[in-house]
Amino acid sequence: MPEESAEQERVSAETLAGQEKSAAEGKAAGEEKSEPEGAAEVLGPVPPPSAWRQLRVALTAPQRTQFIIAAVACLVALSVVWQIRARADDEMYRTARRADLIQLVDGLSEETRRLESELQELEETKRELLSGDDARRVARDQTQRRLDALSVLAGTAPASGPGVRITISDPQVKLGAAILLDAMGEMRDAGAEVMEFNDTIRVTANSWVGGSPGRLIVDGTRLPEVIVLEVIGDPHALEEAARFRGGLASEVSSPQIGGRITIEQVEDLDIQSVRTPAENVYAKPAG
Repeated sequence: MPEESAEQERVSAETLAGQEKSAAEGKAAGEEKSEPEGAAEVLGPVPPPSAWRQLRVALTAPQRTQFIIAAVACLVALSVVWQIRARADDEMYRTARRADLIQLVDGLSEETRRLESELQELEETKRELLSGDDARRVARDQTQRRLDALSVLAGTAPASGPGVRITISDPQVKLGAAILLDAMGEMRDAGAEVMEFNDTIRVTANSWVGGSPGRLIVDGTRLPEVIVLEVIGDPHALEEAARFRGGLASEVSSPQIGGRITIEQVEDLDIQSVRTPAENVYAKPAG
């Protein structure tokens, strides 16, 4: 009997140990099955960055390829702008009236003749100076002529000669400073040597135009309601420059301005207004 009891206890102990081992293996198997699910959650696909974040990174840390693309884009844009401007210029001449083209050619011809005349005078002066015959007198005369010409251009001496008188009225008070500034440039391009506003304002290279319609100012002096611009130069070339399509006359008489303009050729204009030269603050003669 004692031996049967001992055998039963041993069998019971082995059975209990087997059950505990099975429970332990089942628990381990459950943990192994649950671990991949947790790992999948941790190691899952990373969401892509947002568009704003990508843009911020591209702007703050541009790459070399982005610089190359930007440079190519700028070159393409510049070439497109140049082509558009070239086509616009060609279109302007292509659509211009026959009379406007004739005026343009006449103006260029007058300017060419004037430059050829100046060239001949300079060559004659050069021959006289090189010949040695009274070279001192020739040099003195040329120096005085040059001084007189510079005094007229600088506005420090009166001047007279042929030219045009342009009278502008602005009843609707829409004439702006830009139109007067363009008119001065057109006159210079046509060979103007002296310009004056309303017998009081001598125009020089340093002249400026400001103010608003009805309150235009030239070199600090307010212009009256009726503006009179007198210009010394080739009368025909000056008038053609003012009447050219898109020029002063077209702008003043356009519906946007609604002004009136008259252009008169004058054989002898007398301009007496002068400018007082300002002393240089920094520049001084060299030598």
